Amino acid sequence: MGERQVAVGDLMPGLYVVALDRPWLGTPFLFQGFSIEGEPELRELRRLCRHVFIDEARSRGDALRQLDAGESSATPGDANEDAPSSPDRGDVAAAFGIAAYPEFQRFWPLVRVARDARDRGRRVVDRILEDARLGHSIDADAARSVVRELVTVISENASASLWLTNLRQRDEYTANHCLNVCVLAIAFGRHLGLGRDELEALGLGGLLHDVGKMRTPEAILKKPGVLSKAEREIIRRHPDEGVELLSREGGMPKAVLEMVRLHHERVNGKGYPLGLTGDVIPRPVLVVGICDVYDAMTSDRAYQEGIPPDRVLRLLFERADQDFGQELTEAFIRCLGIYPAGSLVELDDGSLAVVVSASPEARLHPVVMLVRHPDGRLYDRRVMLNLAELARDNTRETRNIRHVVNPGAHDIDVAAVLAADIAAH
Repeated sequence: MGERQVAVGDLMPGLYVVALDRPWLGTPFLFQGFSIEGEPELRELRRLCRHVFIDEARSRGDALRQLDAGESSATPGDANEDAPSSPDRGDVAAAFGIAAYPEFQRFWPLVRVARDARDRGRRVVDRILEDARLGHSIDADAARSVVRELVTVISENASASLWLTNLRQRDEYTANHCLNVCVLAIAFGRHLGLGRDELEALGLGGLLHDVGKMRTPEAILKKPGVLSKAEREIIRRHPDEGVELLSREGGMPKAVLEMVRLHHERVNGKGYPLGLTGDVIPRPVLVVGICDVYDAMTSDRAYQEGIPPDRVLRLLFERADQDFGQELTEAFIRCLGIYPAGSLVELDDGSLAVVVSASPEARLHPVVMLVRHPDGRLYDRRVMLNLAELARDNTRETRNIRHVVNPGAHDIDVAAVLAADIAAH
């Protein structure tokens, strides 16, 4: 078995695409190599290409037999029944229903529950960070309570909690970052199929991973330029200082202490503090580590703008073999989607929209909130658009994402859009 050229009209779920008849750059496919899961990928391949190359060894046997028999490709609505399922597959349907133009009021109850849990968590995180700054003991019971509530909320539906990670303020980076890493780690762990105890450990590790930075001088944390060798040495102490703070009272699970101490380790051995490599690094550590990097890179700081989410995912993918491993990195990208919540996208009619949520089975067609008309006028009311449902509705004109755009270039503040919607409700 080897590579084989296939016309796009003959493609079907289960075939593994390794090359296109055009450069990958400029297509919505993040992975340079992916398994066709259903109609969304087929539709995009037909739109962009005349033929592709498949890897027979990585394609499903039944799909290859159908291809050899000359059977037609899947019809709209077909899905790969053998594809591994994940707990987050039903989130979008539960949050938005099956309408092409869902009402925000349907999503709002989930947002309210997630917001309330986040607000309570924020108060606890503020107190924990202040205690750490003053050298006091950490209230581990309060942290556990926050995490238990977030696990419950995210286990029910992760859409709203992931959407709210875009509520960022430059001058409150550390507290928001701790909460966001906690939410992302729980959501990612849920996507991986972990049980409640494992999710609570992940959430606690994410919430407390940077507590040791309260011992780092603020001038170093907020320095806009390159750190000196001495400053790098100081900041690299924060994992061990975090473990020291969390170990004072005893009772903190070993797995959580590992996440706090090792979240800067990388599979190529160039991380710190121990320079561990490959499988020696526990998977929960890598989960918290990749969530930490993603949120840090997408966040605005006092001294720099955040990087758009889709670009961060591409950077993580490009460095997968050096940082978090190919398998875990691809799983993280599948969890968040090719267009992560908070991305600003331009649709094929020229309108601008913010991605609200996406499901694994329709990763190219997320739910978006329209914010600007094609002629540049702002929407005077929020209009939600479920691109996947619109594509299934033969009575309506479909809408596709043309590309991701930089919010700064269009004078759109995604966090402000989200805050305004929450304030209005």
